This record gives sequence, structure tokens and C-alpha cells, in this order.
Amino acid sequence: MSPGSDGHGRLMTKRVQPSEGRRLSREDWVAGAIAFLSRHSVGSLRLDLLVKQMGVTKGSFYWHFDSREELLDAVLDSWQRRMTRDIEAWLNNAVGTPAELLRRLLHIGISSRPDVPGGPLELSLRDWARRDPRVDKIVMRVDAERLRILKTLYLNAGLTEENADAHALLHMSFVVGGRMMLFDGELGTVEKRWRIGEAFLIPNPTRIEKQKTSSKRTP
Repeated sequence: MSPGSDGHGRLMTKRVQPSEGRRLSREDWVAGAIAFLSRHSVGSLRLDLLVKQMGVTKGSFYWHFDSREELLDAVLDSWQRRMTRDIEAWLNNAVGTPAELLRRLLHIGISSRPDVPGGPLELSLRDWARRDPRVDKIVMRVDAERLRILKTLYLNAGLTEENADAHALLHMSFVVGGRMMLFDGELGTVEKRWRIGEAFLIPNPTRIEKQKTSSKRTP
């Protein structure tokens, strides 16, 4: 399930739709678990509830996974890959200035999709990490990698080392924290988050130049 683009700069996750009479693949079960965890906690994930949500029988589950825990590990692996390597690969192939790429990442994180950075799936995994030291280490590792990716974009946009570091942290905090405070699914709320994010998190060339000039004058 690797991200691509839908033509508007939004990362997309390939969804595998089970066809009637076809045994579900490992990716189908991971996609089903992601959909479940986007609405429920990790603690509530049970195989009987998952198959009910997916509209299938247990069928091929045990062909691909020995246990519920193994499925959850596969979800973690998928999330970790998409939040780091896949996003970085997408950025390396995307066209646009660093500021434009930052704007597109911001819009991705604010979108209503459940599996985007800071989305419902991530919030569920972060809640899990509060109770599981092993998962907490994985989330911290992903956060560090994402901060590195964002900081590089801000540096490429012309910010100083210190400001790039601060903006990367603010960007991630806004995407994740904003989901908890400013998200009711309404288009007006999403647009409000876009306006706030663009006003404070997208580098302005004129402002950057003034900051550089000011810092040079400071004794």
C-alpha cells in the first residue's frame, strides 16, 4: 500500500477491493485492519468484528497471519513505511518548489482520509503507543524521520537551521494536534485549518529575506 498522487498533490493509498469468490490477500486484511483502527481503538480489534466490517468470513486470515498480534504488526509496518520511505520517495519525484511541496504535505495531513499523516489511524496508533513501550519506540522513530524530512524541506525553502527545526516541529504538531481540536468533518473546518497552516507554516520568500537581513545586522 504505497502512496501515489491523485493529481491534486494528495498522497493516496492503494486499496485492494476483495472480489467475490477470491481469497483475500495479506494486503486486503491489512487494509481492513487500517479501516477498522481508523474508527476504533487497538484494544477493540477482534477478528469477528473485523470480518463483520469487511463483509467476509475468516477464510484466508490464517493463511496470512498466525494471530491478531501479527496483523497489528503488519499494520504498524505499513504505517511506518508510508509515513517515512514512501513519503520521501513521493517528494523526490514530485514537481514544485520546497514551499509548494510543504503546502501539498499540509493539505494531505488536513484531508479527511483516515490513513494520512496525523489522520485517524495515526491517532489510534499513538493511543496504543501510550500503553505499549515497543510501539512507542516505533512511533518515536517515525516522528524523528518525519521531522528530518520536513526540516530538509524548510532548509531548502531558505530557512535557517534553527528556524527550519522549529517549523518542522510546528508543522507536525499542527497536523497531529489539529486533528484532535479542529476536525468535525465539515468542509469549512478543513478550509479553516488550511488557512491557518498556510499562514504560519508555509515559507514566504519576502519574509525569509527580511529575517536574513535582520540577522546580519544583529551584532
